[in-house]
Amino acid sequence: MRAPSAATVIFDFDGVLLRGDAFGLFMRRIVFAGARLPVAVILAVLLAPMVAIPAYRPRAAWWMSRIGLLGRSADQLRAELGRFGADLGAEPARIIAPGLEMIRTHLDAGDRVVVVTGCEHTLARAVLDAIGLAEVELVASHIRGPKLIVHNYGATKVVQLAAQGVTPPWRVAYSDSLSDLPVLAAAERAVLVNANARQVARARRLLGARLTTVTWKGGRLSREDKASGPVS
Repeated sequence: MRAPSAATVIFDFDGVLLRGDAFGLFMRRIVFAGARLPVAVILAVLLAPMVAIPAYRPRAAWWMSRIGLLGRSADQLRAELGRFGADLGAEPARIIAPGLEMIRTHLDAGDRVVVVTGCEHTLARAVLDAIGLAEVELVASHIRGPKLIVHNYGATKVVQLAAQGVTPPWRVAYSDSLSDLPVLAAAERAVLVNANARQVARARRLLGARLTTVTWKGGRLSREDKASGPVS
């Protein structure tokens, strides 16, 4: 059981616990499979100029999902997302083992662990449950049928965390994306996962000595990673 004074630790989902983009995989494998594949190709061509500009990528993803999910009821979509998430969590190659091990290390230390993600809630919850993290809190994006209700991206993550009673500063935050700089900046210790030199340089300018970098590709945590976390 978590102690009342437990440290709060924030984890991103895609790229930290799961290889790839879970919702993107759902769109490719389920929504745009078979006869709907030509629709995906046309959308990809039309949205290519937006995708080329990082600031517009979330908007391009919104259009892709909105058009792709048309015709699905909220109940149908929720069921599909749940099944797909459970299946995804059962694919060992999809799980980033060092990230999963680090979450369990924090849980064993009595920390409050919260996964905050731009992925859709039902899908992310199903993956977490499938990999043995049913007790971990989740703050995610929400859709109702084809309509996006909350896109939990960038600074919105901090707002949505606060709405769930998770307020900064948090002890540690793990992410692989610079879009999470608002989350990382609110942490006493920020951990950037699998970052390239340019990402590290940009994050270092904002975070300074609070920034730590790790490389999590597969297998178990390295001795160095174990020594650097969790923070008590």
